[in-house]
Amino acid sequence: MPFIRHALTTAVLVSAALTLAACQPGESDDTGAAGAAGGSASPSASPSASAAADRGSCPTIAEGHKVIWVNNVEGAMNNVIAKDAKMHCDPKSDAGAAYEPVGDPKTYSIASGATKVTVISKKDSRQKTLTAQGGGIAHVKTCADPDGASYDGGQASADTSDCWGMNFYDVAVGSDNKITGMTEIYSS
Repeated sequence: MPFIRHALTTAVLVSAALTLAACQPGESDDTGAAGAAGGSASPSASPSASAAADRGSCPTIAEGHKVIWVNNVEGAMNNVIAKDAKMHCDPKSDAGAAYEPVGDPKTYSIASGATKVTVISKKDSRQKTLTAQGGGIAHVKTCADPDGASYDGGQASADTSDCWGMNFYDVAVGSDNKITGMTEIYSS
């Protein structure tokens, strides 16, 4: 009888190890509580390549980060108005992660002009890192509010040819709702 117990215990342990090996570090099969830090593509990846890379896995969010959907930028380009984003992801699907804005808009300020803002450049088919003052927040503003309705009153049409168009960002948020880092993410 002891041999059968040991064989059964071994089978259970092997099964558990195989289950754990199926998930990569930082991945989650939770469909609502995880975020998107892992959903960001590498700087040289195209949007379609990112979606392919995320197949079969659901990204998780780094500690101290959250995913937001940017509605607009206002206040001399230092306030980001955004809603929290909820992730939908089925690790058994090829669709990758999708996000939806939820709740009421919140106001986030940018920690400094030197805050890194990584955006998706549609023209270059890659992500590029800027500073908030060096074009990063201007890109976020243009892409979130292409008609300028929230900030410019629609007086000037924006060149949106470089916008990916989804407006979901993985943000590091410090004290007092200050964004200390911002990365635009791909979404299916």
